[in-house]
Amino acid sequence: MDKAYIKGELLQLHTKDSEVVEGRFYSINSDMSKISLYNVKESPQGDKNESICHYYNTEVRNIVKLPDTGEVKQLKISQKECEEIVKVSKQYQYVNQIDTKFHEAVNDLNDYEYIALSTDGANMGRKCKMPFLVLSSPHQIYIFDIQVMQYHAFDAGIRKLLESESPKKIVHDSRKVSDCLYHKHNVKLNSVFDTQVADIIITKNKTGIFPSTVKPLPECLNSYLGLQPNSVDEKLDIVECTERPLSVKIKENLAKNIAFLHCLSEIIHKEMMLPFVRGVEFYIEHLRSCDDFKAWELCGKHQQLPKDFKSAIEY
Repeated sequence: MDKAYIKGELLQLHTKDSEVVEGRFYSINSDMSKISLYNVKESPQGDKNESICHYYNTEVRNIVKLPDTGEVKQLKISQKECEEIVKVSKQYQYVNQIDTKFHEAVNDLNDYEYIALSTDGANMGRKCKMPFLVLSSPHQIYIFDIQVMQYHAFDAGIRKLLESESPKKIVHDSRKVSDCLYHKHNVKLNSVFDTQVADIIITKNKTGIFPSTVKPLPECLNSYLGLQPNSVDEKLDIVECTERPLSVKIKENLAKNIAFLHCLSEIIHKEMMLPFVRGVEFYIEHLRSCDDFKAWELCGKHQQLPKDFKSAIEY
C-alpha cells in the first residue's frame, strides 16, 4: 500500500475477491498493513456507509486515486425528510393572547429535551423590545406575538421556559437575542446549544485555527444540510414586523427561518463529536486487529497514548 495519501482523497479499492469500493482516505497504520476509508460505497451505485471501514493488505489487490469532481456532498437529510420539515413550517401556530392555546403551546415546548429559538425578533439587540418570539419543537412552530401580549407572555410561562435548564434552546448566534431578552424583557437566557459556536469549533478542529468571521444561518444550512442559501430570509422588513395585524408573509418567513434549526443542530453536533467517535473506533480496533505478538507488546504500553491516535482523530 502507498502511504502518500491525503486525508479526504477519493480512492477506489479493488479487493482480491474482485470487489470494487470507493471511499475517502482516512488513515493507514504505521506498517501499512491496514488502510481505513470513510464515506465508503460499493462502486458504482452502492449505498454510502458513513462509518470508518478498514481493509487489510491481505485482501487488497490494488488502490487507485480518483479525480475529485467537487466537494463532498453535505446533504444529510433525504428529500422526504426535507419535505416533512417544510410541511411543519407551513403549519405554524400564531399566538397573540394569554389563553388556553398559549398555555398548551408552552406545555408542549416544555415536554421536549431540545427546542429551537429564532433570533428574528431581536435584530436590534437591546435597542428595542422584540415584536415576536418564535419557538419550535421538532413537530410544531409557535409564533408568540410579544408586541401584543407584552410582559404578560413572559410572566405566563415563557420566562421560566427560557431561563430553565430544560429544555435546552437551539439558537444560531445567541448574542443579540440574549442581549434583548435580558435588557428589554428581564429574561436571562440559559441552557443554549449555539450552532454558530459549534461551527466555529468544527472549523478550528479541521483547520487548526479559529476563523476570522462567523457563518450566518443560511451559510451553515448550506454547508451542513446542502440547502440553498435562499431557504431562509434573514432580512425581514422592520416596519412590517411591527405592523399589526402581523402579515401572513412575515409569519411564513418566521416559520421558514426556524424550520431547519433542529435538523442543523443534530448534524452539527455529530460533526463536532466526530474526533471523539473516531478516537473510540481507533481504541476498539487498536488491539483486536493485531496478531498475538503485537497485541501482547501493545498491552505493555497501555498507559501511553497509542502511536497513531492523533492522526486517527483528525478531520
